[in-house]
Amino acid sequence: MILVLRINWTVSVMFPFRAKSANNFRSPARDRETDGQRFAAIRSATREALDAAEREKSALGERLEEARTSATILAGTDTYEHEDREPGRAAELSESEAQMSRAEQRLVELDMHISKLKRIEAAILDEMATAGQK
Repeated sequence: MILVLRINWTVSVMFPFRAKSANNFRSPARDRETDGQRFAAIRSATREALDAAEREKSALGERLEEARTSATILAGTDTYEHEDREPGRAAELSESEAQMSRAEQRLVELDMHISKLKRIEAAILDEMATAGQK
């Protein structure tokens, strides 16, 4: 009897995780809470990325409009002005067109990126709603 008690005491001191009952699991409410916290963290990160992408798109769109206005002024308004344009001005116009083209491509990329982030956010919200109903 003393030997059995000593072994049980030794096991419970050395291996406290074994001293717990095999049926000691977390409650479903605690599981839902933990799952909700994980989904909330993902949703928060997704929302931050979405907001950042939308800010970038807005700022880039504004800069692109300013560049278009500048290019219009640089190109001139006369019908045949492009024929006797100064080489330096033509180079500036060409560079401006290249930059605007890159900006337009970036706007397309941002639209796709924003669309993907919105789908991710919708999936997370749907999962959070589903998990909340269980």
